[in-house]
Amino acid sequence: MANQAEEHKHITPPTQYSSFSRIVFALSNFIKHRPALVFFVLIPNISFFIYLSCIASPQYISEAHFMVRSERSQSTPLSMLLQAGGETITSENTYAVQDYMASRDAMNTLLKHHDLEKVFNPPYADFIARYPNFYSRHDKESFYKYYKKHIKAEIDADTSLSVLRVRTFNAAESQRIAKALLTASENLINDINTRQRQNLIGAAQKEVDESLKQLKQLQIKLAMFRDTNSIIDPEKQSVPLVSNKYVLQAMLTATQMQLDQTLKTTPDSPSVSVYRHQIAIIQQELKRASAKLTGNTESLVPKLTEFDSLTIQRQLLEKVLMSEVGSLEAAKAQADRQMVFLEEVTQPDAPDYPEYPPVTAFMAVFFAATYGLYIMGRLLVAGAREHKTT
Repeated sequence: MANQAEEHKHITPPTQYSSFSRIVFALSNFIKHRPALVFFVLIPNISFFIYLSCIASPQYISEAHFMVRSERSQSTPLSMLLQAGGETITSENTYAVQDYMASRDAMNTLLKHHDLEKVFNPPYADFIARYPNFYSRHDKESFYKYYKKHIKAEIDADTSLSVLRVRTFNAAESQRIAKALLTASENLINDINTRQRQNLIGAAQKEVDESLKQLKQLQIKLAMFRDTNSIIDPEKQSVPLVSNKYVLQAMLTATQMQLDQTLKTTPDSPSVSVYRHQIAIIQQELKRASAKLTGNTESLVPKLTEFDSLTIQRQLLEKVLMSEVGSLEAAKAQADRQMVFLEEVTQPDAPDYPEYPPVTAFMAVFFAATYGLYIMGRLLVAGAREHKTT
Protein backbone atom coordinates (compact mmCIF):
# COMPACT_ATOMS: atom_id res chain seq x y z
CA MET A 1 0.00 0.00 0.00
CA ALA A 2 2.85 2.35 0.77
CA ASN A 3 4.40 1.67 -2.64
CA GLN A 4 1.09 2.38 -4.39
CA ALA A 5 0.70 5.61 -2.49
CA GLU A 6 4.23 6.59 -3.38
CA GLU A 7 3.63 5.77 -7.08
CA HIS A 8 0.39 7.76 -7.06
CA LYS A 9 2.26 10.61 -5.52
CA HIS A 10 4.80 10.61 -8.36
CA ILE A 11 2.21 10.61 -11.21
CA THR A 12 -0.09 13.26 -9.75
CA PRO A 13 1.00 16.79 -10.69
CA PRO A 14 1.27 19.30 -7.85
CA THR A 15 -1.62 21.68 -7.61
CA GLN A 16 0.67 24.68 -7.51
CA TYR A 17 1.93 24.03 -11.10
CA SER A 18 0.59 26.15 -13.98
CA SER A 19 -2.02 24.89 -16.47
CA PHE A 20 0.61 24.48 -19.22
CA SER A 21 2.80 22.41 -16.92
CA ARG A 22 -0.14 20.23 -16.05
CA ILE A 23 -0.94 19.68 -19.75
CA VAL A 24 2.67 18.73 -20.49
CA PHE A 25 2.70 16.41 -17.48
CA ALA A 26 -0.57 14.77 -18.63
CA LEU A 27 0.75 14.29 -22.16
CA SER A 28 3.97 12.75 -20.93
CA ASN A 29 2.01 10.48 -18.63
CA PHE A 30 -0.27 9.45 -21.55
CA ILE A 31 2.70 8.73 -23.81
CA LYS A 32 4.40 6.75 -21.07
CA HIS A 33 1.42 4.48 -20.51
CA ARG A 34 0.22 4.19 -24.19
CA PRO A 35 3.30 4.47 -26.41
CA ALA A 36 1.91 2.22 -29.16
CA LEU A 37 -1.27 4.29 -29.53
CA VAL A 38 0.78 7.46 -29.67
CA PHE A 39 3.38 6.33 -32.21
CA PHE A 40 1.11 4.26 -34.46
CA VAL A 41 -2.11 6.30 -34.34
CA LEU A 42 -1.77 9.81 -32.93
CA ILE A 43 1.53 10.90 -34.44
CA PRO A 44 0.74 9.60 -37.99
CA ASN A 45 -2.71 11.22 -37.91
CA ILE A 46 -1.35 14.53 -36.61
CA SER A 47 1.36 14.47 -39.27
CA PHE A 48 -1.13 13.62 -41.99
CA PHE A 49 -3.46 16.40 -40.81
CA ILE A 50 -0.61 18.93 -40.87
CA TYR A 51 0.27 17.83 -44.43
CA LEU A 52 -3.32 18.07 -45.67
CA SER A 53 -4.08 21.41 -44.04
CA CYS A 54 -0.74 23.19 -44.32
CA ILE A 55 1.45 21.57 -46.98
CA ALA A 56 -0.75 19.83 -49.57
CA SER A 57 -1.37 21.98 -52.62
CA PRO A 58 -5.04 22.58 -53.44
CA GLN A 59 -6.17 20.86 -56.64
CA TYR A 60 -9.03 22.01 -58.86
CA ILE A 61 -11.42 19.67 -60.69
CA SER A 62 -12.90 20.78 -64.01
CA GLU A 63 -15.95 18.77 -65.01
CA ALA A 64 -17.70 18.38 -68.37
CA HIS A 65 -20.68 16.26 -69.42
CA PHE A 66 -20.96 14.83 -72.91
CA MET A 67 -22.59 12.04 -74.85
CA VAL A 68 -21.70 10.02 -77.92
CA ARG A 69 -24.66 9.30 -80.17
CA SER A 70 -25.45 8.14 -83.67
CA GLU A 71 -28.52 8.34 -85.87
CA ARG A 72 -28.67 4.55 -85.96
CA SER A 73 -28.83 4.16 -82.19
CA GLN A 74 -31.64 6.71 -81.93
CA SER A 75 -33.77 5.23 -84.68
CA THR A 76 -33.72 1.52 -83.82
CA PRO A 77 -36.97 0.10 -82.38
CA LEU A 78 -35.05 -1.49 -79.50
CA SER A 79 -33.54 1.82 -78.40
CA MET A 80 -36.93 3.55 -78.64
CA LEU A 81 -38.53 0.77 -76.55
CA LEU A 82 -35.84 0.95 -73.86
CA GLN A 83 -35.97 4.73 -73.75
CA ALA A 84 -39.76 4.56 -73.39
CA GLY A 85 -39.29 2.13 -70.48
CA GLY A 86 -36.96 4.52 -68.68
CA GLU A 87 -33.71 2.81 -69.63
CA THR A 88 -30.97 4.01 -71.93
CA ILE A 89 -28.36 2.35 -74.09
CA THR A 90 -24.69 3.19 -73.87
CA SER A 91 -23.05 2.49 -77.21
CA GLU A 92 -19.65 0.97 -77.69
CA ASN A 93 -18.49 4.32 -79.10
CA THR A 94 -19.09 5.92 -75.69
CA TYR A 95 -16.77 3.42 -74.03
CA ALA A 96 -14.27 3.91 -76.84
CA VAL A 97 -14.17 7.67 -76.19
CA GLN A 98 -13.85 7.17 -72.42
CA ASP A 99 -11.05 4.67 -72.92
CA TYR A 100 -9.31 7.06 -75.29
CA MET A 101 -9.42 9.92 -72.77
CA ALA A 102 -7.53 7.76 -70.26
CA SER A 103 -5.20 6.26 -72.86
CA ARG A 104 -1.56 6.82 -73.70
CA ASP A 105 -2.56 8.31 -77.06
CA ALA A 106 -4.50 11.11 -75.39
CA MET A 107 -1.67 11.61 -72.90
CA ASN A 108 0.88 11.87 -75.72
CA THR A 109 -1.33 14.37 -77.54
CA LEU A 110 -1.55 16.53 -74.43
CA LEU A 111 2.20 16.22 -73.85
CA LYS A 112 2.94 17.26 -77.41
CA HIS A 113 0.50 20.10 -77.88
CA HIS A 114 -0.56 21.29 -74.41
CA ASP A 115 2.53 21.04 -72.11
CA LEU A 116 0.91 18.49 -69.83
CA GLU A 117 4.16 17.78 -68.00
CA LYS A 118 4.41 21.43 -66.91
CA VAL A 119 0.78 21.37 -65.81
CA PHE A 120 1.53 18.58 -63.33
CA ASN A 121 4.79 20.12 -62.18
CA PRO A 122 4.14 23.78 -61.31
CA PRO A 123 6.55 25.52 -58.91
CA TYR A 124 3.84 25.98 -56.26
CA ALA A 125 2.85 22.27 -56.08
CA ASP A 126 3.90 20.32 -53.00
CA PHE A 127 6.63 17.70 -53.13
CA ILE A 128 4.24 14.74 -52.76
CA ALA A 129 1.38 15.67 -55.10
CA ARG A 130 3.46 16.97 -58.03
CA TYR A 131 5.11 14.92 -60.75
CA PRO A 132 7.89 13.95 -60.68
CA ASN A 133 8.11 13.38 -56.94
CA PHE A 134 10.53 11.61 -54.65
CA TYR A 135 8.78 8.21 -54.72
CA SER A 136 8.13 7.81 -58.48
CA ARG A 137 10.38 7.10 -61.43
CA HIS A 138 10.85 9.76 -64.06
CA ASP A 139 9.67 7.76 -67.08
CA LYS A 140 6.60 7.60 -69.30
CA GLU A 141 5.07 4.59 -67.59
CA SER A 142 5.13 6.32 -64.21
CA PHE A 143 3.76 9.49 -65.77
CA TYR A 144 0.93 7.49 -67.35
CA LYS A 145 -0.01 6.04 -63.94
CA TYR A 146 0.01 9.58 -62.52
CA TYR A 147 -2.06 10.79 -65.51
CA LYS A 148 -4.77 8.16 -64.97
CA LYS A 149 -5.20 9.32 -61.37
CA HIS A 150 -5.94 12.87 -62.53
CA ILE A 151 -8.06 12.18 -65.63
CA LYS A 152 -11.34 10.34 -65.12
CA ALA A 153 -14.06 9.63 -67.72
CA GLU A 154 -17.04 7.65 -66.42
CA ILE A 155 -20.75 7.09 -66.97
CA ASP A 156 -23.09 8.92 -64.61
CA ALA A 157 -25.54 6.27 -63.39
CA ASP A 158 -28.32 8.84 -62.85
CA THR A 159 -28.19 10.66 -66.20
CA SER A 160 -26.35 8.05 -68.34
CA LEU A 161 -24.13 10.86 -69.58
CA SER A 162 -20.36 10.59 -69.76
CA VAL A 163 -18.58 12.75 -67.20
CA LEU A 164 -15.02 13.95 -67.70
CA ARG A 165 -13.11 15.15 -64.63
CA VAL A 166 -9.66 16.74 -64.88
CA ARG A 167 -7.71 17.52 -61.70
CA THR A 168 -4.70 19.85 -61.72
CA PHE A 169 -3.13 22.48 -59.46
CA ASN A 170 -4.77 25.40 -61.27
CA ALA A 171 -8.41 26.02 -62.17
CA ALA A 172 -7.64 27.50 -65.61
CA GLU A 173 -5.28 24.63 -66.43
CA SER A 174 -7.93 22.06 -65.46
CA GLN A 175 -10.42 23.75 -67.77
CA ARG A 176 -7.87 23.99 -70.59
CA ILE A 177 -6.88 20.32 -70.38
CA ALA A 178 -10.55 19.25 -70.25
CA LYS A 179 -11.29 21.25 -73.41
CA ALA A 180 -8.22 19.78 -75.11
CA LEU A 181 -9.37 16.26 -74.24
CA LEU A 182 -12.84 16.92 -75.66
CA THR A 183 -11.31 18.30 -78.85
CA ALA A 184 -9.03 15.28 -79.17
CA SER A 185 -12.03 12.99 -78.62
CA GLU A 186 -13.97 14.80 -81.36
CA ASN A 187 -11.01 14.22 -83.68
CA LEU A 188 -11.10 10.54 -82.72
CA ILE A 189 -14.83 10.40 -83.55
CA ASN A 190 -14.14 12.05 -86.91
CA ASP A 191 -11.44 9.48 -87.64
CA ILE A 192 -13.85 6.67 -86.71
CA ASN A 193 -16.48 8.14 -89.06
CA THR A 194 -13.93 8.48 -91.87
CA ARG A 195 -12.69 4.91 -91.53
CA GLN A 196 -16.22 3.57 -91.22
CA ARG A 197 -17.30 5.54 -94.30
CA GLN A 198 -14.31 4.28 -96.27
CA ASN A 199 -15.07 0.69 -95.28
CA LEU A 200 -18.72 0.97 -96.32
CA ILE A 201 -18.30 3.05 -99.47
CA GLY A 202 -14.83 1.98 -100.62
CA ALA A 203 -15.83 -1.37 -102.16
CA ALA A 204 -18.91 0.08 -103.92
CA GLN A 205 -16.93 3.06 -105.18
CA LYS A 206 -14.21 0.75 -106.49
CA GLU A 207 -16.76 -1.26 -108.48
CA VAL A 208 -18.27 1.92 -109.94
CA ASP A 209 -14.82 3.19 -110.94
CA GLU A 210 -13.98 -0.15 -112.56
CA SER A 211 -17.23 -0.13 -114.56
CA LEU A 212 -16.64 3.47 -115.64
CA LYS A 213 -13.16 2.50 -116.77
CA GLN A 214 -14.50 -0.42 -118.82
CA LEU A 215 -17.25 1.76 -120.29
CA LYS A 216 -14.68 4.38 -121.27
CA GLN A 217 -12.53 1.75 -122.98
CA LEU A 218 -15.61 0.47 -124.84
CA GLN A 219 -16.47 3.98 -125.97
CA ILE A 220 -12.94 4.31 -127.33
CA LYS A 221 -13.39 1.04 -129.24
CA LEU A 222 -16.67 2.33 -130.73
CA ALA A 223 -15.02 5.56 -131.76
CA MET A 224 -12.14 3.70 -133.40
CA PHE A 225 -14.64 1.42 -135.18
CA ARG A 226 -16.55 4.40 -136.58
CA ASP A 227 -13.36 6.16 -137.58
CA THR A 228 -11.84 3.09 -139.24
CA ASN A 229 -14.97 2.07 -141.18
CA SER A 230 -16.27 5.60 -141.80
CA ILE A 231 -19.60 4.53 -140.32
CA ILE A 232 -21.55 6.40 -137.68
CA ASP A 233 -24.46 3.98 -137.25
CA PRO A 234 -24.35 0.80 -139.38
CA GLU A 235 -28.00 0.04 -138.68
CA LYS A 236 -29.22 3.33 -140.07
CA GLN A 237 -26.70 3.33 -142.87
CA SER A 238 -27.76 -0.21 -143.94
CA VAL A 239 -31.34 0.92 -144.59
CA PRO A 240 -30.57 2.67 -147.96
CA LEU A 241 -28.46 -0.27 -149.11
CA VAL A 242 -31.18 -2.80 -148.33
CA SER A 243 -33.82 -0.54 -149.92
CA ASN A 244 -31.64 -0.18 -153.02
CA LYS A 245 -31.29 -3.96 -153.24
CA TYR A 246 -35.04 -4.41 -152.94
CA VAL A 247 -35.59 -1.79 -155.66
CA LEU A 248 -33.09 -3.49 -157.97
CA GLN A 249 -34.69 -6.85 -157.24
CA ALA A 250 -38.10 -5.43 -158.12
CA MET A 251 -36.73 -3.84 -161.29
CA LEU A 252 -35.10 -7.14 -162.27
CA THR A 253 -38.33 -9.00 -161.71
CA ALA A 254 -40.35 -6.45 -163.71
CA THR A 255 -37.87 -6.40 -166.58
CA GLN A 256 -37.72 -10.19 -166.63
CA MET A 257 -41.51 -10.33 -166.82
CA GLN A 258 -41.52 -7.85 -169.68
CA LEU A 259 -38.88 -9.92 -171.50
CA ASP A 260 -40.86 -13.10 -171.03
CA GLN A 261 -44.00 -11.39 -172.25
CA THR A 262 -42.23 -10.05 -175.31
CA LEU A 263 -40.66 -13.43 -176.13
CA LYS A 264 -44.09 -15.02 -176.07
CA THR A 265 -45.81 -12.39 -178.17
CA THR A 266 -43.13 -11.03 -180.51
CA PRO A 267 -39.91 -12.99 -180.32
CA ASP A 268 -38.36 -11.01 -183.14
CA SER A 269 -39.02 -7.65 -181.49
CA PRO A 270 -35.93 -5.39 -181.12
CA SER A 271 -36.99 -4.71 -177.51
CA VAL A 272 -35.90 -8.24 -176.56
CA SER A 273 -32.24 -7.26 -176.75
CA VAL A 274 -33.01 -4.05 -174.84
CA TYR A 275 -34.70 -6.01 -172.07
CA ARG A 276 -31.85 -8.49 -171.92
CA HIS A 277 -29.32 -5.65 -171.74
CA GLN A 278 -31.34 -4.00 -168.96
CA ILE A 279 -31.52 -7.31 -167.09
CA ALA A 280 -27.74 -7.74 -167.34
CA ILE A 281 -27.16 -4.23 -166.02
CA ILE A 282 -29.65 -4.73 -163.15
CA GLN A 283 -28.08 -8.07 -162.24
CA GLN A 284 -24.66 -6.46 -162.19
CA GLU A 285 -25.92 -3.65 -159.93
CA LEU A 286 -27.69 -6.21 -157.78
CA LYS A 287 -24.44 -8.10 -157.31
CA ARG A 288 -22.70 -4.90 -156.29
CA ALA A 289 -25.47 -4.08 -153.83
CA SER A 290 -25.33 -7.59 -152.36
CA ALA A 291 -21.55 -7.38 -152.10
CA LYS A 292 -21.89 -4.19 -150.03
CA LEU A 293 -24.24 -5.98 -147.65
CA THR A 294 -22.81 -9.51 -147.48
CA GLY A 295 -20.19 -11.71 -148.95
CA ASN A 296 -16.77 -10.44 -147.78
CA THR A 297 -14.98 -8.70 -144.96
CA GLU A 298 -15.63 -5.30 -146.50
CA SER A 299 -19.37 -5.82 -146.58
CA LEU A 300 -21.76 -4.26 -144.12
CA VAL A 301 -22.86 -7.43 -142.31
CA PRO A 302 -19.52 -8.14 -140.52
CA LYS A 303 -19.29 -4.47 -139.60
CA LEU A 304 -22.86 -4.53 -138.35
CA THR A 305 -22.12 -7.68 -136.32
CA GLU A 306 -19.10 -6.08 -134.67
CA PHE A 307 -21.04 -2.88 -134.04
CA ASP A 308 -23.91 -4.84 -132.49
CA SER A 309 -21.46 -6.70 -130.23
CA LEU A 310 -19.92 -3.45 -129.02
CA THR A 311 -23.37 -1.91 -128.55
CA ILE A 312 -24.62 -4.88 -126.50
CA GLN A 313 -21.49 -4.73 -124.33
CA ARG A 314 -22.09 -1.03 -123.75
CA GLN A 315 -25.74 -1.61 -122.81
CA LEU A 316 -24.77 -4.35 -120.36
CA LEU A 317 -22.07 -2.16 -118.81
CA GLU A 318 -24.53 0.71 -118.49
CA LYS A 319 -26.99 -1.55 -116.65
CA VAL A 320 -24.21 -2.86 -114.40
CA LEU A 321 -23.07 0.70 -113.76
CA MET A 322 -26.59 1.81 -112.83
CA SER A 323 -26.87 -1.09 -110.38
CA GLU A 324 -23.49 -0.28 -108.86
CA VAL A 325 -24.37 3.41 -108.57
CA GLY A 326 -27.52 2.36 -106.70
CA SER A 327 -25.43 0.22 -104.36
CA LEU A 328 -23.05 3.15 -103.85
CA GLU A 329 -25.89 5.48 -102.93
CA ALA A 330 -27.26 2.87 -100.51
CA ALA A 331 -23.79 2.52 -98.94
CA LYS A 332 -23.56 6.30 -98.57
CA ALA A 333 -26.97 6.41 -96.90
CA GLN A 334 -25.95 3.63 -94.52
CA ALA A 335 -22.68 5.41 -93.74
CA ASP A 336 -24.64 8.59 -92.97
CA ARG A 337 -26.91 6.65 -90.61
CA GLN A 338 -23.92 5.12 -88.83
CA MET A 339 -22.06 8.38 -88.30
CA VAL A 340 -21.16 9.07 -84.67
CA PHE A 341 -21.27 12.48 -82.98
CA LEU A 342 -19.81 13.76 -79.72
CA GLU A 343 -22.13 16.34 -78.18
CA GLU A 344 -21.05 18.45 -75.22
CA VAL A 345 -23.92 18.78 -72.77
CA THR A 346 -21.97 21.05 -70.41
CA GLN A 347 -18.73 22.84 -71.19
CA PRO A 348 -15.66 22.33 -68.95
CA ASP A 349 -15.89 24.76 -66.06
CA ALA A 350 -13.22 26.75 -64.23
CA PRO A 351 -13.83 25.77 -60.57
CA ASP A 352 -13.98 28.57 -57.99
CA TYR A 353 -12.50 26.54 -55.13
CA PRO A 354 -10.37 23.39 -54.82
CA GLU A 355 -12.21 20.13 -54.22
CA TYR A 356 -9.07 18.13 -53.59
CA PRO A 357 -7.76 16.96 -51.23
CA PRO A 358 -10.92 16.36 -49.14
CA VAL A 359 -9.39 16.76 -45.66
CA THR A 360 -12.30 15.38 -43.63
CA ALA A 361 -12.76 12.25 -45.74
CA PHE A 362 -9.04 11.54 -45.94
CA MET A 363 -8.59 12.02 -42.19
CA ALA A 364 -11.53 9.74 -41.40
CA VAL A 365 -10.19 6.97 -43.64
CA PHE A 366 -6.62 7.38 -42.40
CA PHE A 367 -7.67 7.37 -38.74
CA ALA A 368 -9.85 4.29 -39.25
CA ALA A 369 -6.97 2.51 -40.99
CA THR A 370 -4.32 3.35 -38.40
CA TYR A 371 -6.59 2.71 -35.43
CA GLY A 372 -7.71 -0.58 -36.95
CA LEU A 373 -4.10 -1.65 -37.41
CA TYR A 374 -3.39 -0.60 -33.83
CA ILE A 375 -6.29 -2.70 -32.48
CA MET A 376 -5.20 -5.67 -34.59
CA GLY A 377 -1.66 -5.34 -33.25
CA ARG A 378 -2.88 -5.24 -29.65
CA LEU A 379 -5.01 -8.31 -30.21
CA LEU A 380 -2.10 -10.17 -31.75
CA VAL A 381 0.23 -9.21 -28.88
CA ALA A 382 -2.39 -10.16 -26.28
CA GLY A 383 -2.98 -13.48 -28.00
CA ALA A 384 0.76 -14.18 -28.14
CA ARG A 385 1.13 -13.38 -24.42
CA GLU A 386 -1.81 -15.57 -23.51
CA HIS A 387 -0.42 -18.39 -25.61
CA LYS A 388 2.98 -18.00 -23.95
CA THR A 389 1.43 -18.02 -20.47
CA THR A 390 -0.60 -21.09 -21.27
